[in-house]
Amino acid sequence: MDTNYILEIMKEKKNDVIEKLVNEKGQDKTVSYFGEFLDNRSYFTIDRNGKIGRKNMNYALPVAAFSESSAEVAREILVCAKAEERVKLKKIERMSKESLDNLMKNFMKIIANNNVNFAIKYAKEIFLRDSELFYKTLFHYTLLEEIDSQKTLMALSLKKLMKTEVDDNLIYLAMSYISKVKGNFNEYENTIPVTVMTKSELIKKVLESKEKLRSKKGMNLLAYVGILNEYDYDNEEIFINIALKRLEEVKNTQENLTHTENIIHNGL
Repeated sequence: MDTNYILEIMKEKKNDVIEKLVNEKGQDKTVSYFGEFLDNRSYFTIDRNGKIGRKNMNYALPVAAFSESSAEVAREILVCAKAEERVKLKKIERMSKESLDNLMKNFMKIIANNNVNFAIKYAKEIFLRDSELFYKTLFHYTLLEEIDSQKTLMALSLKKLMKTEVDDNLIYLAMSYISKVKGNFNEYENTIPVTVMTKSELIKKVLESKEKLRSKKGMNLLAYVGILNEYDYDNEEIFINIALKRLEEVKNTQENLTHTENIIHNGL
């Protein structure tokens, strides 16, 4: 879609036009059309005086993934799209000459090193070779990170929205966030893999407590457990214990979710 037309829609706040696009083209295509304006150039800044700035994740992808309302999706795209944050997106180059083994060997390391350009290339190539292997590996990586990084929410949104058909802009938006935000593995490294309950018992316990988890931290836990439920991992005892600890910490926490967070919480 023509970039000038997208800018015109944003400038004149044509919510009805975006909603029409959602109805006609689908959530995934509409988010993709606005992809150049839905990322942040950076999510962490620090100046010479030590002033630290952090930006939150744009919720356009999660709302598109977890809401069935075209009006809600259109509204979130319009809220999140920023002309000043534009990144000119090009077709992601293939890495056809690389073996799948080499791609898999380096994928997590590249994400952890905040190498966005290679992260998106590796992601696309692995996805095209084996989409299930891609999602399983990406999900595994996000489970290693702290729950409140919201990387599990972004990864889960990508799978729900893109499914099995590659879209360069969606891959860019998801992998850019996951690889740009500085990694924090402290909780994973300091959790002992003791079997307290099975994964199925944990998931049942969390889902039964869903209405008691109406806080941002509770929403993030639902995304974390949603990711954990997708695949089996050798080290999942640690993930279970991390999730169980979070459940006890935030259950019955009183916190007003934003309208957008309520949409995501309801869809998880």
